[in-house]
Amino acid sequence: MKVKRTNLLTVGFIAMLLMASCGTKKENSYTINGTVPSQVTASKVYLYSIEEEEPLVIDSATISGGAFCFKGTAPDSIMLAIIHPGSLDEYPTVMWQLVLEPGNIMVDSAEHMATGTPLNDGISDWMDQIYDIMVTEPDPSKISDFFVQHWSEHSSDFVGSYMLASMSMYLDFPLVDSLVRQVPPEVRSISMLKPFFEQVEAMGKMQPGKPFTDVALASIDGEPSSLGNYIGKGTYVLVDFWASWCGPCRQAMPQLQSTVKRHKDLTVIGIALSDEVDDTKKAIGDLGITWPVLSDPEGESAKAYGINAIPAMILFAPDGTIAARDFQVEELDSLLAVE
Repeated sequence: MKVKRTNLLTVGFIAMLLMASCGTKKENSYTINGTVPSQVTASKVYLYSIEEEEPLVIDSATISGGAFCFKGTAPDSIMLAIIHPGSLDEYPTVMWQLVLEPGNIMVDSAEHMATGTPLNDGISDWMDQIYDIMVTEPDPSKISDFFVQHWSEHSSDFVGSYMLASMSMYLDFPLVDSLVRQVPPEVRSISMLKPFFEQVEAMGKMQPGKPFTDVALASIDGEPSSLGNYIGKGTYVLVDFWASWCGPCRQAMPQLQSTVKRHKDLTVIGIALSDEVDDTKKAIGDLGITWPVLSDPEGESAKAYGINAIPAMILFAPDGTIAARDFQVEELDSLLAVE
């Protein structure tokens, strides 16, 4: 994703000097040379590994003359990292994502993706092309067409699978599934990609026509509950995956409530994902939600059903099989017009 470039000759000259002093020729070593935009007031930038659930600080570098430099030894396995000025708790005025690999990695104040090494160049190139599609022709079919046309170039490498994982929410599942099936075992075994492949496998088992999988949850008052308490009881059941912190979820709620009122025989339950119970309760009151809401702070139901983004909905048939998933609120009327 691009932002407006700034032309700072003095800063650029100092940055070049700093970059030149940061070179290294050790085997399997990396350097990361970068510049920051003028609005950044932090004195340091931090290099975080985002392999684990919580980002881990690997290194820090001082910003001098608008530039910074990291150097170190690349890990044996592919590692995804981010560079952020100051603490991650602070609003990210600028942030760069990169693959920590051997070579001279470059991050520019006008870019959000790194370049200079094979994997970073590959990801940056794909991101630029897809970003241009999303800006000029914001149509999901255009992204699908792009993947179909370019997949053969990267079907057997990390770049292709990384981009597929990043953009899968914009693609129909049958396409994602067909592309994943072409990925060789050595790419599937890359640790940072495993959750994506596991998610696709879970989604494959949770497509329309498949029986529901029960998940043990709790009510927002802490009482034990489960999906099986509602699904497969002779009525259509709509499960709405949402969270109090999810802006699009809250925006979609009035339309969902209006649609649900037209279907008196429809059972609706909400699942609050990765949400604090007190925040969920407040949102229920603020939004006027009248159906039961179950709490899933660890996201177990999302893992079971291959949910990778919210808001998301699944419609279950009276016999407990999946009738539809990953649809928009406005499609619900036609899905329930089964008579």
